[in-house]
Amino acid sequence: MSGASDNRVPWAAVLVALAGFLALQTAAYLAVGGFEYPHDDPYIHLAIAEQITAGNYGVNAGEVAAAASSPLFPVLLTPFAGDPIQRYLPLAWNLMGLILAAWLWGAILARAGYRGVLGLVFALLGPIALNMVGLSHVGMEHMLHTAASLAIVFGLLRFVDESVITAPLAIGIALAPLLRFEGLALALFAALAVLLAGRRVGGAALVCLAILPLAAFCLFLISQGLEPLPSSVRAKLANPHVEEPGLLGRLFDRIAALWDQRREQILALMIALAVLFAFQPRLRPRRMLLVVTGLAALAHFFVGRFGWIDRYEIYILCALAAALLAVAALGRSHIWSMLVLVPMGIALFLYGPLAVRLYPGAGLAVKVQQAQMARFAKDYLQEPVAVNDLGYVAWANPNYVLDIWGLANAQALSLRLDQGAEPGWIGELTDAQDVRFAMVYDVWFSDELGADWRLLGQLETLVPSFYLGGDLVNFFLTDSEIDPEPYRALLREWAEDLPPGARFEFSAP
Repeated sequence: MSGASDNRVPWAAVLVALAGFLALQTAAYLAVGGFEYPHDDPYIHLAIAEQITAGNYGVNAGEVAAAASSPLFPVLLTPFAGDPIQRYLPLAWNLMGLILAAWLWGAILARAGYRGVLGLVFALLGPIALNMVGLSHVGMEHMLHTAASLAIVFGLLRFVDESVITAPLAIGIALAPLLRFEGLALALFAALAVLLAGRRVGGAALVCLAILPLAAFCLFLISQGLEPLPSSVRAKLANPHVEEPGLLGRLFDRIAALWDQRREQILALMIALAVLFAFQPRLRPRRMLLVVTGLAALAHFFVGRFGWIDRYEIYILCALAAALLAVAALGRSHIWSMLVLVPMGIALFLYGPLAVRLYPGAGLAVKVQQAQMARFAKDYLQEPVAVNDLGYVAWANPNYVLDIWGLANAQALSLRLDQGAEPGWIGELTDAQDVRFAMVYDVWFSDELGADWRLLGQLETLVPSFYLGGDLVNFFLTDSEIDPEPYRALLREWAEDLPPGARFEFSAP
């Protein structure tokens, strides 16, 4: 492919992304009867943003905790803290990230040489097939991370073609690790590639941009008496669901996933194409793109996560697909580009149906469960409460919220991951924090809850639970000596206004 770039390609990608975003948001609004995120994790970041504006880093006033996996995203949510409009900031940032990611996707195609019908086909296919539109619905930092990753690919393409270090490359390398820890691999490999290409000063500067801001954040956590990695990152790296612990267990787990996990299969197929393309002489001038994104993809395949509202793997799928197409454009025919259509087509038939079937209605489950728990905690209980699914209950809540899953409480995380922890440790923790009420999915635990906890009732979710932690939330008093009647009265008053799709069943006195 040769000739001038087609300026219509980036804008075509933006238009299809915006159309998809509008359609998905409209479908979700109609399904929920209002606005809601498909899960309650965005409210964790909103709660941290509130504390940042108050001079604390955590979820509760006076208690330091690293509950967010993104160093930067909570900072972006600090405007309007304390105002209900803050709730919509994750949506606004995701829309901005989607526009940037779609434009960069199209700009990579245009600069690589795609134009006319073929350029428009790939421009229109990318934001839909690679789930950029679905990712923007999640309300987390992943959409901005995907945009930063594509900025790195765009900058590397400019570097291999023109030997210039551009602002998109530097900005992408700086922001990707700050938005997601996984971004360090792609950012660092890109910086090292520039350094090894002979640009010593520029390459060294890019290496510093990749490492130093994230290192500064880790040092900040240490200065606050925390571990250098956020609690959510440590919890995910612990990977308790594989039989073999540590990196070896994760290696076996990822290899086994190739047999039946479509997401892992798509990434593995793209990695295989990167290896194939790297050995084609005609495609060699842009091989740096394959090396950088391919190594980052391997790192994510073995260490990163997949799924859970299809958010974790999208950044590397987009980056690697963009790199493959940019390299394939050097071929004399379209055969190499057509090969990239195979994993993109598989991705379309995986993520597309999920976006139609699951994403729009997921917010309804949050509305009838997590939002109702938050309403009870903030409007009726108005005292400290323990939960094991942090989010909605913590945001805009002036009272203490004890996270017994451990994202916002280092002691709880340490005890939960300790296989030798004593039974009833959660009860001891609530006693130590003087927390007398708990709302938990008790199926997440066996004998960790307090032996003297008294069940007051269950909140049942009567709609599909989608991405909730469970259909039933148990409401407990954590001390059998406490008179339950005042709490039962609050629950009765609160339960009168439960929306359709939620039901509270009182337990026997």
